[in-house]
Amino acid sequence: MKRLITIGLVLVLSVLPVFGSGQSDSKDGVTTIKFYGSDAQYNKDMVAQFEAENPDIKVEIVPCDFDNAEQIIKTGIASGNPVDVSFFWGSQISAFVDSGMATDLTSYLTANNNEWMNTFVQTYIDAGKIDGKYYSISYQPVIETLYINEDIFKENNLSVPTTVEEVFAVGEELKKKGIYAMGNWTGQNHQLLVFAYQVMANSGVLDDVVNGRVPLAGPNEAPGLRECLIFLKEAYDRGIWYPGEGALTATKDQVQAAFYQGKIAMLFDAGSNVGTYEDNAQFELGVAKFPLVSKDSAYGVNVITNALFVPVNAAHKEEAVRFIKFYTSEAGQSITMATGRLPSIKAKQDKIDNKLMQDLMNTTAGDNVVGYRHLQNLSSQINSFLQNDIVGLVCSGTPIDTVLKDLEALRQDAVK
Repeated sequence: MKRLITIGLVLVLSVLPVFGSGQSDSKDGVTTIKFYGSDAQYNKDMVAQFEAENPDIKVEIVPCDFDNAEQIIKTGIASGNPVDVSFFWGSQISAFVDSGMATDLTSYLTANNNEWMNTFVQTYIDAGKIDGKYYSISYQPVIETLYINEDIFKENNLSVPTTVEEVFAVGEELKKKGIYAMGNWTGQNHQLLVFAYQVMANSGVLDDVVNGRVPLAGPNEAPGLRECLIFLKEAYDRGIWYPGEGALTATKDQVQAAFYQGKIAMLFDAGSNVGTYEDNAQFELGVAKFPLVSKDSAYGVNVITNALFVPVNAAHKEEAVRFIKFYTSEAGQSITMATGRLPSIKAKQDKIDNKLMQDLMNTTAGDNVVGYRHLQNLSSQINSFLQNDIVGLVCSGTPIDTVLKDLEALRQDAVK
């Protein structure tokens, strides 16, 4: 497998952008570092303020292609010309740790009696920890959520579903009006596996499953994934998942446009985008928990985070760490919060004054809430299978037993 991955990286070098400059980029006492991340205005503001406070460092933003981020970043590293700071998801950093492509940042976090470490909400910073070492720095929790068109539910005298059974009941009622109960786009169907984690949380096996200690197929398989895949297949077959037959190939633009047009009642997406939806929705917007397996059961809350890491062969590691420290400082977090993004540091947790953001954070609180890390953190192969294959395979007709056996084989490889 590692040999095939290496060959694949070599083959794509000619078609994917190379970040450039593994050599020193210092001129007149100023070092230029490259940052693979969004080129949205908040990041431009972040860079401008950082450069004002650090005149010896210039930051060049390399716009991030989120759908192909892993492949592009790995290509840059394999070519010997990576960026110095790169975006990735904290809880999926194993994709780079497994292949020795990420810098161990533990010593920076723990310096001066854990000075930097202690600024973070522990759950968020731990998202980037593997085998006791920290490889990514989380700057924002990505709380998977349901964005709700409140007007649809009010106009049809319906309540937002809180159980799986209620999803089907609501879906059938809305289908009569030409409205789809749920929406999600290709490339992020793995988010729908949140339903599996709700089963695991309620069954008390969540920690064992996500840490690879129990089988995912066979007579003693852990509950969760099978139940989730049965639910998604039924939702697909019933036609309550936008736009019906084309649900597995619907694009982000198509799904978001349909949501804004009132064709979708509940949209699955990351809570990190709450500001974008609030700005664009022309209806009363809400956020809600994923439906539980049963009322009052345990509720699983993921600890996916948006994070930054330093490629192992980055040319300017010290400057890169300085940039990441600013990004996660109170000043840096203020910039991201102003655009509807949640903070990862303690000092900003009680400074949220936006109602939707507060509602989103409230979905993570309560005596029945159980935190977890995703199963895909076990290995890059499992991450790829869950992110790109599993939901589409089942909904297009592959037997669930076959899919789970393939996943179990990957799990066994990961825990050897």
